[in-house]
Amino acid sequence: MPTPPKPNGRTHASPLLNLDLAELETFVAVAEAGSFSAAAQQLCVTQPAVTGRVRRLETTLGTTLLHRTTRRVETTEHGARLLDEANHALRGLRAVVAGFQEEARLARQRVAVAATPMLAALAMPAVIQRYSQRYPDVQIDLLDMQYRNALEAIDTGVADFALLCLEAEDERYAFEPLRSDDMVLVVPPGHALAQEPRVDATVFVTHSMMIIEQYRALCDRIDAILGSRGLSLAPVRVVGNLTTLVGMLEAGLGITLLPRAIAQRGDAKRHVIVEVDGIDMRRTFGIVQTSGARPGVAAASFCQFLRDTFSA
Repeated sequence: MPTPPKPNGRTHASPLLNLDLAELETFVAVAEAGSFSAAAQQLCVTQPAVTGRVRRLETTLGTTLLHRTTRRVETTEHGARLLDEANHALRGLRAVVAGFQEEARLARQRVAVAATPMLAALAMPAVIQRYSQRYPDVQIDLLDMQYRNALEAIDTGVADFALLCLEAEDERYAFEPLRSDDMVLVVPPGHALAQEPRVDATVFVTHSMMIIEQYRALCDRIDAILGSRGLSLAPVRVVGNLTTLVGMLEAGLGITLLPRAIAQRGDAKRHVIVEVDGIDMRRTFGIVQTSGARPGVAAASFCQFLRDTFSA
């Protein structure tokens, strides 16, 4: 009586045979070469090892696979059937393994870097272009992300490492500084502060400031300094990106803080830079990895290129 089907409509599958892959490959080599000694040379093993593998395979299957004569080794009827199926199976298996190896090779040649918007837009494109000229086989994927998302990307393995200013020490991350840039106050040309070459921190009490999300920690630092003097920071407006910030600056909606290198280029250059005394406005960006992380060859190569670039 046939076995009744399972509730899902499938019949019960037989358990896999306890086949040894090396024994199966050895059988194929002997059958195709027609010789135990030739198969041994092909497989770089001894002839007794080849004989032993074939015998164990025959024992496992409970049948004779090869007919041995004084001149040549030939397959039996069962051996011929196994040879055909084994070749088919081994070809498929080799293709799968080769696919895995190719994927691993490509992964080793791909580097995903998470960078905060300013660095992603203004610093990284030229660096990636120069690196790609030197190492054309390595693909650099630049992930433009907000600060928290960039850290999450290295936590989850989406990015190999991040390039940003780590706002606070955190034992989960290893931070390698690359370069520091001081922050400057930037105001529209017609603003009252545009005529002042230098101001002190009290300017942030009376003038509303606009910042990009990633500069919140700097605002907290300014607020703490003002608080120690019994003063309070004026309301701060947070915007999403540099383009929006510059547009709001041009509309006269407030003053802002930018890294000096950015304030001196592009659209921001049309505005006035004012120096701020009495407060450390430097921010240091660098390579951030999860603690104990061991980057792959390509990632390590790109990290070294960043070190060489920003130390020059």
